[in-house]
This record gives sequence, structure tokens and C-alpha cells, in this order.
Amino acid sequence: MLNHKNSKEISVIAAILFCFCAFKINAETTPEPENYRTSDYRGSVPDTVSGAQVIDSPATLKSMIDTEDPVLIDVYPAPNKPDDLAPGTLWIEPRRDTLPGALWLANTGHGILPDNLITLLQTYLPDDRPVVIFCEPRCWHSWNAAKRAVELGAKNVYWYRNGVTGWSEAGYPLETHTPVRQ
Repeated sequence: MLNHKNSKEISVIAAILFCFCAFKINAETTPEPENYRTSDYRGSVPDTVSGAQVIDSPATLKSMIDTEDPVLIDVYPAPNKPDDLAPGTLWIEPRRDTLPGALWLANTGHGILPDNLITLLQTYLPDDRPVVIFCEPRCWHSWNAAKRAVELGAKNVYWYRNGVTGWSEAGYPLETHTPVRQ
């Protein structure tokens, strides 16, 4: 039979075990890979990008936009116009709701990029302003693009982990864009 003292001890032990389990769950993170992610782009992502800073809060990003005028680059993927599209066939560019003023550099977050998409990304990396790269939460496209921006020599790279969904869920406005094409 449990008395008051035993019940109290069991509660303390349970609390300690709970904290241990919670710490263990939180301590398990996805490590940064050496190379770009080339498949399974949706899932657990690292907490960091070497050489870049991480923005975890929509409010922090909003403050940065208001005070530092960063270049905002959305790397969400989108289909390209097919090369073999029959003449006269109507092609409508994809549309995406994204952060106001953002450049939608579709597909520049793939792990393997053709030269034209590397050039597209490099063209919009500023020398004198911060650049914020994003996509969606748990998206390797934005992680890849932030890593690539650092490797291309960008000096002030930020990775916004929460993406468009995090921005919108925080109540901030979106505007509709089509991809920037080269």
C-alpha cells in the first residue's frame, strides 16, 4: 500500500524520468550532411547551416525585414515549361503565395543543379545586404540553397526555417508570385 511519502517519491521519480525522456527527444537532431540533400526533400532538417545564421521566428524575420531590407529568396520547386511543348500550346506559369517582395527562384534548392540555376541563384545574391533563403517548414530545398549561397560567397546568409507556412500562420501577409526565370 502506498503512503503519502511513497507517493511523493514516485511523483519525483516520474518527473525526473519525464524530463530525461523529453531531453533525449529534444537532443536527437538531424546532423548537417557534408553534401547537398538530393532526395526526400521533406522531413527533419538540421538546426543549422554552416556559414549561415538561422531565423526560427516569423517575428524575428519581420523585424529584420523592417530594419535591414534583406533580399528574400523563396526556393520552393515549380515545374518548368516543357521543352517539347507543341507550338501554340498554352503554358501558364505556376503561381505561389509567398512573402511580400520575395524573389521566387524555383528549383534552386535541388541538391543537384544545372549551371543555369546556379547562375540564377548567384545573380540574386547581394554583396551589401543580407539574404534570407526559405521555402517551407521541414524542407531541404531551403537548407540546400542556403548552403549553396554560402559556398557561392554570399557573406550575410540567413536561413528562415519556418518558411512561407510559418510566416502565414503568424498572421503576416502573402503576395502571389511567379518564378523568376533566366
